[in-house]
Amino acid sequence: MPKEKNIVALAKSFAAIHKTCFGNPGTKFSSSFILSLIENPNVKFIEQEQKGFCLARLSNGEAEIITMAIKPEFQQKGIGYSILIKTIQLLKKTRCETIFLEVASDNVAGIKLYSKAGFNKCGIRKNYYQISNGKKADAIIMKKILVNEL
Repeated sequence: MPKEKNIVALAKSFAAIHKTCFGNPGTKFSSSFILSLIENPNVKFIEQEQKGFCLARLSNGEAEIITMAIKPEFQQKGIGYSILIKTIQLLKKTRCETIFLEVASDNVAGIKLYSKAGFNKCGIRKNYYQISNGKKADAIIMKKILVNEL
């Protein structure tokens, strides 16, 4: 029972962090949604307590970064990069060959972070994200191939 209680607390913590990072109510993940993800055996996560986390889902040799959130006061301090690199290392251990993610085209810091970690643009989804006041942003699809990395 304590393990279940810890997972629920973790989901609540992740939801609180996620809420501080995403402005549109439609992009904020609830604690119940996050709990459903972390209970899934195909979902892996890396966290740095109370600062940020990354959730990734595995499927047939590929992974998708579902979301990554770093509290605003800890952004631009290397914490996001550290969490991302640890996530990549964890996924490599599962024999994952390729990692995909989507990032809003107006998220310049996120795009720089993913590029620094070796992700490359491979597609775009026009007007994918609802930003605010009816404005939309494209989703940039990025991938990182792990097969040839040592």
